[in-house]
Amino acid sequence: MGDTLILDLLDPEEARTPPMVMKDYSDEFRADVVAPYKFTLGATYKDIAAALGINRATLR
Repeated sequence: MGDTLILDLLDPEEARTPPMVMKDYSDEFRADVVAPYKFTLGATYKDIAAALGINRATLR
């Protein structure tokens, strides 16, 4: 019965979405996407991620 209550509180779209899978990125990819953040004064994750066309959380 408790499970039904939890499911009722979820957004129906969220309930159907499979969990996110961690991706394994190469060291080269990591270096390429982190470099602009490290070497751009005042850069934010949001700005750099948008410039690279990736999700902010991916960059973080």
